[in-house]
Amino acid sequence: MKCLVLAGGRGDRLWPLSRKNYPKQFISIQKDHSIFQETIARNIPYCDEFIIVTNKEYQFIVENQMKAFQGITYRLVLEEVGRKTTAAIVLSCLQFPLSELMFVVASDHLIEGPTYKDDVTRAAELARDGWLVTFGMDIRKPETRFGYIRCHDDEVLSFIEKPDAATAASYFEAGDYLINSGMFLFRVGTLVQEIRKFYPWLYNSCEAAFYMRKVKGRHTYYPSEVLEGIQAVPIEKSVFEKTGRGKVIHSSFRWQDIGSLEDLSMTGIQRDDRNQIVYESTNTTVLNQSDRQLVVANNLENITIINTEDAVYVGRTGESEKLKGIMKENPEEQHYFDQGRIIYKPWGTYELLNVNPRYVVRKVVVTEGKTIYAHQHAHRTEHWIIVCGRARIILKGSEREYGANDSIEVPENTAHQISNIGNEPLVFMEISTGTMVEERDLISIRSRDLSEAELGYQVEPFVRLLPAFKDYLWGGTRLRDIYGKKCDYEIIAESWELSAHKEGQSIVASGRHKGLLFSEYLDRIGKEKWGWKCQPLERFPLLVKLIDAKENLSVQVHPDDSYALEKENEYGKNEMWYILQCDPDSCIYCGFKRDVTREEVEKAVEENTILSLLNRIPIKQGDAFFIPAGTVHAIGKGSLICEIQQSSNCTYRLYDYNRKDKYGNYRELHMEKALAVMDYSRYEVQRFDSETIETEDVLLRILSRCKYFECVSCTLHGTYSLEEDGNSFYSLLCVGGNAVLKNQEGTERMDIKAGDSIFIPAGGQKFLLEGEGEFIITHI
Repeated sequence: MKCLVLAGGRGDRLWPLSRKNYPKQFISIQKDHSIFQETIARNIPYCDEFIIVTNKEYQFIVENQMKAFQGITYRLVLEEVGRKTTAAIVLSCLQFPLSELMFVVASDHLIEGPTYKDDVTRAAELARDGWLVTFGMDIRKPETRFGYIRCHDDEVLSFIEKPDAATAASYFEAGDYLINSGMFLFRVGTLVQEIRKFYPWLYNSCEAAFYMRKVKGRHTYYPSEVLEGIQAVPIEKSVFEKTGRGKVIHSSFRWQDIGSLEDLSMTGIQRDDRNQIVYESTNTTVLNQSDRQLVVANNLENITIINTEDAVYVGRTGESEKLKGIMKENPEEQHYFDQGRIIYKPWGTYELLNVNPRYVVRKVVVTEGKTIYAHQHAHRTEHWIIVCGRARIILKGSEREYGANDSIEVPENTAHQISNIGNEPLVFMEISTGTMVEERDLISIRSRDLSEAELGYQVEPFVRLLPAFKDYLWGGTRLRDIYGKKCDYEIIAESWELSAHKEGQSIVASGRHKGLLFSEYLDRIGKEKWGWKCQPLERFPLLVKLIDAKENLSVQVHPDDSYALEKENEYGKNEMWYILQCDPDSCIYCGFKRDVTREEVEKAVEENTILSLLNRIPIKQGDAFFIPAGTVHAIGKGSLICEIQQSSNCTYRLYDYNRKDKYGNYRELHMEKALAVMDYSRYEVQRFDSETIETEDVLLRILSRCKYFECVSCTLHGTYSLEEDGNSFYSLLCVGGNAVLKNQEGTERMDIKAGDSIFIPAGGQKFLLEGEGEFIITHI
């Protein structure tokens, strides 16, 4: 099931806590995390992927907050203009098969209670049967800011728009109405069928926009000119008011929409009483977010006071609905309504501490691994004092590292660039002086679309990578025990050592790009550094992983490129397994023993006998197997494997031993897709007969050679000269021992130990690998 998170609202009625540049869903209401993050965490047990729809201005906020979750698969749908919920939902649904379940949730709801799981499970059952399911909440008091659902048991009789006060009171007394929570669960095909029936022109305009979208990695962009042709209609009006396929779950979990300042009193929001005094006041809420000001409320009744560093709100409790009108009537103060003193950037933040026509003082925070790219100012000089962290600064054509207490002067009309190369946020104070100190005095020297090579920068000869981890239920502890992998998961099933895949990216762990996602690093160095063989490819082609199979993996199959690209917008998956360790009785299952039919496979899965149709192949350390797309296979328990594969996570499960995941849910099977892509013919076991090259210092074994990759095992007892000819990048994975990697000139070196993953960009260079151990070397 997919989870569609609607995260594009502004939250005007929560001003000044919520601003246009950092709206309510991203602020911390309870504890140290945002409502948006709570939404993600709450739905992880039920959903295998998140689709987050938000304004393009919030891209970097979302990405930063998603770093709190390891191994979460998500896509970002970025809109330049909002077109209400129908467009957001339909555009997201068009990415998925008609059989997929979609759970639509808002990012500004607080939800608690044990019955949430039961309600979501029941809704999913109804959705699989073709119903459009919504969640209705008990009416605690008459409300005019919510829609209502009239129902009988779980049958939806009607949806009602936000009523006036008298009508809301009558609904409260009637007893057969529930509040519309704005959460929906349905099968994609059912929603598409209904929207095409009731609003065909709206569906057609969404479909046209979908084919004009811009996709880059996990990001899907919808420019304003594409969206403006879509009618802005809520999903309640376009579908749920008209459909005869509506069902409602009468939900009893605690639900609170955070729509206004008054809602804060019901959330248990954390307050700091050290800088506020409420004296002889009743029903008065004071929230002071300023560390430098004291707020005193004396003899007040029914008053709400919100104080921030740059703005104060004082109003009668229950009157925050008027904030929208106040903003509209006072456009000259729009900068206060739109942003606070903290400004959010792709590289971090800056806080305006003091603003004057001739000078500005800013506190600048650069996130780990991020860079403020080369630019200059025509009318101001900047003075920097580093408070903490490590910086690499390019100034006047030279490059130098700086640390705490260092000061730097940047004259006007001088190009400069600053990168965080440490393991903590880089914080520095910036004093700008001159005739124009506003942010608009900025001349960009480089475009984010230009690579370092195109800009004349020297690309580092190699970088160390840290893996992304997966905690699938069949995993063990050997990746931690043998290779020292550091991860919060109790079990580690897989470590993705070289990956630019959206569902789990490696992170650069050395050099000036330390902290970047691998895909971001690849963008920085430029596609030419992938090698000329990769130039026709739209995406980075390779994924290298370590697999610890403590238990049996599911019986599964992968599609080829043609099917996967058409159906999943993914590469297919051809893969190679190299056995690093295994128990004496370990095995793999690969391909059918004989020709079979679709009906035989379906019956075998139903009767739990699918393994009897497959080749059972005993394995030992050093074995290598190539698994073509379309081959039904499974890894048996007790094996530690290095897997080299196309960059794809497109896997269709046929059989999973009726296991439940850690949340008590059966793992999803993909029977129809698996049956569509599998090879039903007898499989000839392809145990790779390794071609070997041996010298005094090195034993080279070619483990696999196909059109997608070539993989070599290098057992080293001395020195190996690795010549990279510019045709392809190289991946170097140490699976045992220790070594030193050097460039030919000896100016760059890196110590390598078992478990380390190194990426070598293409560039026609020679390297020396010195030491003892085994290394898996892969290239295209």
